[in-house]
Amino acid sequence: MASEVSTRRSWPPVEPVDQAAYLRGSAAVHLVGGKGSGADSLLAAAGAVDAGTQAGLDRPFTPITTEALAQAQPDVILMMTKGLESVGGLDGLLTIPGIAQTPAGLSRRVVDMEDGVLLGFGPRTPLVIDILVDRVHREGRAS
Repeated sequence: MASEVSTRRSWPPVEPVDQAAYLRGSAAVHLVGGKGSGADSLLAAAGAVDAGTQAGLDRPFTPITTEALAQAQPDVILMMTKGLESVGGLDGLLTIPGIAQTPAGLSRRVVDMEDGVLLGFGPRTPLVIDILVDRVHREGRAS
């Protein structure tokens, strides 16, 4: 797996990518990932920069505030699929204060991945990195 991760790091970096790793609409729990969240490692392996880490968020997860989002300024938001669904999809996500004003929100660049796969760090990790490379670097698509 180390050689596969090394190959993926040859992609030119995308700056910055942020992970809003845990959002649940029904509970109004909105957290943004930073250093040590797990997503920072996946993003680095995919040749991207974790905006939360780059912005100085020193905890794995920080409550999303307009200020935290303004500081992070993600170009792409990476989310778990069920979390995205729970806030009403992309349109619902953009109603959370501050998200629509980020570069990711303005361009509607959100990548979602299955909850258990995204942070599982199991045997499918190389596949997850491939998917991230494809979605973040090549497609730049909104989910």
